[in-house]
Amino acid sequence: MDIQNVLTKGKAGVRGDLLATVWAMAERLRFFHWPLEFPEVFAQGGFDVVLCNPPWERIKLQEQEFFATRDKDIAEAPNAAARKRLIQQLPKTNPALWHEYQQALHDSDALSKFLRRSGRFPLTARGDINTYSVFCELFRELERPGGRAGVVVPTGIATDDTNKHFFADLVDRGELVSLFDFDNRAKLFPAVISLMKFCLLTIRRGGQGSSEASFAFFCHRPEELRDPQKILRLSPEDIARLNPNTRTLPVFRTRQDAELTRAIYERVPVLVNERTGENPWGVRFLRMFDMSNASHIFCTGAELEREGFRLVGNR
Repeated sequence: MDIQNVLTKGKAGVRGDLLATVWAMAERLRFFHWPLEFPEVFAQGGFDVVLCNPPWERIKLQEQEFFATRDKDIAEAPNAAARKRLIQQLPKTNPALWHEYQQALHDSDALSKFLRRSGRFPLTARGDINTYSVFCELFRELERPGGRAGVVVPTGIATDDTNKHFFADLVDRGELVSLFDFDNRAKLFPAVISLMKFCLLTIRRGGQGSSEASFAFFCHRPEELRDPQKILRLSPEDIARLNPNTRTLPVFRTRQDAELTRAIYERVPVLVNERTGENPWGVRFLRMFDMSNASHIFCTGAELEREGFRLVGNR
């Protein structure tokens, strides 16, 4: 009804209380509309160059991270089940924090629904969404035809299952220029853990068909990209042959490793080809237990001792 009033009456159809709520929400959530902020750029078709390091955050609210600076006991609970019990006590023990937590849950859920249902991110708004993935899809759309984007993101943009549709689309359209993979052992990012893998991803809007892209893996410092043994080139056909099921990126330490693997895969099929149904070994996969989804059946040593169990060796 409110939207209908605006469409029929214009600004006069907007309720004052609704407008105040929208402005407050926009201020709190920092809404940003690219064509409104840069109309002169989009009048020319988009940006020539986009250089960025977008946030690397999961959309789903992470309870440990949320409570890390708000409630130490909840953040350091021994497992997810214990943490949920403490959270459920918040309406009595800390009503203000409970309200803040509920607001954060609502914001996370609303953002997830927008990303999944708006149609703006058909390739990356999948699974457990991470902001860096949807930003990559956004940045590609911000470029003019022939423009380029250089992005610093986790290497998972090319290797994770949730990003396989986006990466495959980049490859198929010939829009992938290069991907140079690093870990953080050299502490290029002081606040990020050493084993975190990230990459310098370069894409162009409007590709060149089946053109090859440049890759390097397991780098520690930018100067390693001058080493010809580090740089390898793969075509869309190579990637499809090496990872036909996921269409994600295979990882190699050296150019020789890539050439050897490519030669093997040209002669020998993959173990299971989900596209063709080929499965000569009769292989099947299943998931058993993990500490997140099955946290209620895992026990700490102290809990077992209280139930009468005794440690014998390592059992």
